[in-house]
Amino acid sequence: MLAAIVLLLFVLILLGMPIAVAMMGASIVAILALDIPMNVLAQRVSSGVESFPLLAIPLFMLAGGIMNKSGISERLFDFCRSLVGHLRGGLAHVNVLSSVLMAGISGSSLADCAATTRVMVPQMEKHGYDRGFSVALTTSSATLSPIIPPSILMVVYGWQANISIGDLFLAGILPGLLIAFCLTLLITLISIMKQYPKDELFNKLRLYSSAKTAAWALLMPVIIIVGFRLGVFTVTEVAAIAVAYSFVVGKYVYKSLGWRDMGELLVSTAREAASILIIIAASAPLAWSLSILQAPQEVVGWITGLTDNPWAVLLLLNVALLVIGMFMETIAVIIVLVPILIPLLNSLDINLVHFGIIMLFNLLIGQITPLLGVLMFVSCNIAKLGTLQFLRSSAPFFLTLLIALLLVTYVPWLSLALIR
Repeated sequence: MLAAIVLLLFVLILLGMPIAVAMMGASIVAILALDIPMNVLAQRVSSGVESFPLLAIPLFMLAGGIMNKSGISERLFDFCRSLVGHLRGGLAHVNVLSSVLMAGISGSSLADCAATTRVMVPQMEKHGYDRGFSVALTTSSATLSPIIPPSILMVVYGWQANISIGDLFLAGILPGLLIAFCLTLLITLISIMKQYPKDELFNKLRLYSSAKTAAWALLMPVIIIVGFRLGVFTVTEVAAIAVAYSFVVGKYVYKSLGWRDMGELLVSTAREAASILIIIAASAPLAWSLSILQAPQEVVGWITGLTDNPWAVLLLLNVALLVIGMFMETIAVIIVLVPILIPLLNSLDINLVHFGIIMLFNLLIGQITPLLGVLMFVSCNIAKLGTLQFLRSSAPFFLTLLIALLLVTYVPWLSLALIR
């Protein structure tokens, strides 16, 4: 029965059904097969979204939307350009650094990828960079967004795993910086080989001016991290503070945000948040059905039958998550798999915070690869780049991200140092 339900779920997804519909269909079949009253389905759907921490999702999305609408992206790009533009391959370095800073504002890889592609790719092409290289770099650096806090995916994982979302936010800082460092090393080598240009000479006055302009934007992630580190805010409270802060900065400091803009942002945020919460609601009866069918026990038994070495198990899970991430939407994977994997992780004493970073990174790599590579499709569509050309250009970036993934997996200190 368990295998049939899982197979049905994947078949529905491969047939092109929306992920929420596919999960609901599999849930209905499971409930009917188990001879459980159908009113349980409605109860589980309702209870699936009755969680206070989930309020942080639309709030963080709204805060990111306000910051982007206020012209924060352009101010951050200017600051990054004045800081690292003088290096060989300057605009490529700006691309990575701006992704690091944008990650601390929006928490959405899709939003950051779209914004960075629109701004950076035309600029890089204009200065002699290959379009494939520019798009592949932009897409790869967008994976930083859900790793560096705040992160919508971390909110979902923390809620599912019943662990501190604040700890997850802190745990993502060093791995995020490591990923950025690995990408920087790669683009340095490529820039030297292809003789990509330096953007401009270093200018202290310009750096000071751009830093002063971007200071308000740079302060928001600091408020979030300090608030969590001191235990002052919960994740929902800090999300609400982020909305208030971004509104004040956009409306009264930068004076680039109008009331009409707020109306548009509220509508778009409601639409985007609803799509996420619908998936969460639809996954609740499926997760419950899988637990009734003893999926967690089956997974624990199957994997421990192969090996009980935690490091080998993490390698198996990395491979599985990379493959699954190519076919399924990220939030759906987290919601379905986390309850199943927790007994296995606990039996092997694998830290749930550490595994959370590993899982998110795996699934984000899946977003830049076929078949369901949403970041790949978004950036290629905006930059008018063919998928095959993207895949050829992204190969070195994919390998670099895999190396970073192995470091994050087998050096737990990177994830746990700031929360101990």
